[in-house]
Amino acid sequence: MNQRLFVIEGADVRRGLFLPLLARKNILCVLCGKKFMSPNNSVRLCAWRSLGAALLLYLALALLMTWPTVLYLTSAVPGNGFDTWQNMWNMWWLREALLTGSNPYFTPYLYYPHGASLLLQTLNPINFLISLPVHALFGLVAAYNFVVIFSLTVSGLATYLLARDVLAESDLPPEVGHLAALLAGTIFACSGYMLSQILGSHTHMLAAWPLPLAVLALRRAAMQPSVGRSILAGGVIALSLLSDWQYLLFTLIWAAWYGLVRFVMYRPAVIVVGMSLPQRLWQETGLRLRQSGVLAVVGAVGVALVLIAPLASATARFSAQVPTAETEGGANFRLEHSFDLADFFIPSQIHPLWGHVAENLQSYKASTHIQNKTAYLGQVTLLLALVGLRSRLGRFWLLSAFVFALLAMGPQLQALGNLTGIPLPGAILYELPLVRISRYPMRFVVYTMIALALLAALGAGHLLTALAQRSQRPVLVRNAVLAGLVLLVVFDNLTTPFPMVRVHIPEIYAELGRDTEEYAILEAPFYYNTSPVFMLYQAAHQKYLVGGYTSRRLPYPLVEQIPTVRMFAYAQAAPDIIAQAPTEIAASVFSYFNIRYLMLHSAGGALRYEEMDLVARAASAEGQPVARETAALRASDARNASGLLRGPLLVEQPAAGSVLAYRVATPLEPLPFLGIGSGWSAPQETEAGVVRRIEGDAAELILYSAQVRNVRVALEAAGAGSLALNVDGMMVEAFALQPTATRHEISLTLPQGATQLWLHPSEAADVVVRLVDVGVE
Repeated sequence: MNQRLFVIEGADVRRGLFLPLLARKNILCVLCGKKFMSPNNSVRLCAWRSLGAALLLYLALALLMTWPTVLYLTSAVPGNGFDTWQNMWNMWWLREALLTGSNPYFTPYLYYPHGASLLLQTLNPINFLISLPVHALFGLVAAYNFVVIFSLTVSGLATYLLARDVLAESDLPPEVGHLAALLAGTIFACSGYMLSQILGSHTHMLAAWPLPLAVLALRRAAMQPSVGRSILAGGVIALSLLSDWQYLLFTLIWAAWYGLVRFVMYRPAVIVVGMSLPQRLWQETGLRLRQSGVLAVVGAVGVALVLIAPLASATARFSAQVPTAETEGGANFRLEHSFDLADFFIPSQIHPLWGHVAENLQSYKASTHIQNKTAYLGQVTLLLALVGLRSRLGRFWLLSAFVFALLAMGPQLQALGNLTGIPLPGAILYELPLVRISRYPMRFVVYTMIALALLAALGAGHLLTALAQRSQRPVLVRNAVLAGLVLLVVFDNLTTPFPMVRVHIPEIYAELGRDTEEYAILEAPFYYNTSPVFMLYQAAHQKYLVGGYTSRRLPYPLVEQIPTVRMFAYAQAAPDIIAQAPTEIAASVFSYFNIRYLMLHSAGGALRYEEMDLVARAASAEGQPVARETAALRASDARNASGLLRGPLLVEQPAAGSVLAYRVATPLEPLPFLGIGSGWSAPQETEAGVVRRIEGDAAELILYSAQVRNVRVALEAAGAGSLALNVDGMMVEAFALQPTATRHEISLTLPQGATQLWLHPSEAADVVVRLVDVGVE
């Protein structure tokens, strides 16, 4: 049966995967320019040389674009020094989980003593796996730098392989296809999007190389359908989840888009006449499904969904338990992190020559970090893409680039910082279940760049062919023109010298790492923009950490319940209804939870808050800090080009602050202390002092005691009816409430540990509690 596909996607299914046209006899070897007598040997040799040349090119470009990273592989990292530390911690934790046989998606090391689920964390296991040997031999800093260089290099190589497969469908000579594919890999690896992700320390987004591989695998599955190819394509799609779950989402959308195009544009050549219209439509639909490769694409997606189902379902369940999973950052966060139409044409602010010009042009996004507003498509790339439209394959890749650019622009069209009110497809997409937790529409541009790189490769192929035909030395001309195009693309996206941050860990943390005892460390304030660096310090001391910096802020009962801990979390006063003085109970609180050290950081304002220093001194064994050191180095402000710290060699950043280390004393007679549980309103300042209201049927108080104690609990409350007090599920007292605050007391015997007290109002009236206290009898 004579069949054909629509011209935007070729259909010669007889051709191979990587170098399909090199299998002809007596061909010209692309790199050496010689003919070989043995076709099989020549094909094999040319294939390896072509791949080797591509690999060397992209490695050289990765080293160039990230210079001077290669000079400081074990002492500094490229980027802004913020999410860097979080992603380095990911690699450290996954190694710990591997060595101890722990669940990698739950860690006891953060949000102590509860631990933290990492299902919503940008864990990027793929970076851990590829860097594990480097991590083991040269350390964590070298492993991070290896991930950066590897990701750029292999992203270019994967795009090269995809371009070779696509260009094999064109009418370009094979030697031209190789050269044009080299340019495609250069365009993607050196794109503003990829390089800006290094600046933002988003190594999970930088690990984009599974995406062009997924496109390639889907193409081969659709064009030569088989069960094996569908399983392979499904596995590659699932692989993108190991980079980041957003990349998995994007790849599934690509698969749906690709399958839709093949179904709509496929035209069966043989249609039986004499049928009714419904019969003919049914027959044509069946032929399209069977012969266009759509079923192979659907099969690949099905395989991918089966592979990711356990992790995806667990993530969905957990996200429903996290109140901020969809809303963190505010109501307009998603719109703010969507691309403006102008962003596609404004160069990256990392460019050393016109980065400041780009900063002025993007003044409408002055508060957005560079990695979240860099969408530059490239002048050279766009010009070559226009030439590429001459190819019969060009329209598909142009349309694909346009579709994903629309998705990257989010729910509403923006132009030069102005909201137009015109809805875009993202307005529907981000209302879908689970997709709603995605907050960065701009990241869809990764598929725009893949599609655009292939369209530009088609254009470069036509240009190289036309110039070679007019020359007596076609090989020399093609190579020279390709070199020129690569240099132009590189210069258009230049990032050298790249902003660097020296990795600095205070000696106190190394000392704690040599301590074999298990305990927790509280860094104050841990809800601050310095908090990712505390996770870097944890990789040195390997103790449990109070707090933590994760992709979503998780519910944290320790902070919510105990005002003393809350004060250290934010480095500010934490007024509440608990009457106990923090200086009196601090040592009892911290020793109860086995928090051995309090680290007060000036960078977060802890040393400017006098009361917190007094509490730390009261809790410490020595009454003074045991160490004071420089805590962190000032990193780049990655919002604007003017805030970047860069130079041909490492720029020595001034210290951003210092840390005071206090060792917590273990009291001989630890005091019981109170915590605020569930069922309460937030604390409110009134003329009479701080109050909380009971919300719902009951409110919880938690009494902590390190030993058995006889205590007296005091309560001041106002309201109507009565208030019943239950202890561990048993009612022990009922208080009559008055319109004005009245004090009530009750004696209790506390066991060791935590005791729950529940307050049950008798009526659905407003019950206000002004004070709760506990004293030892």
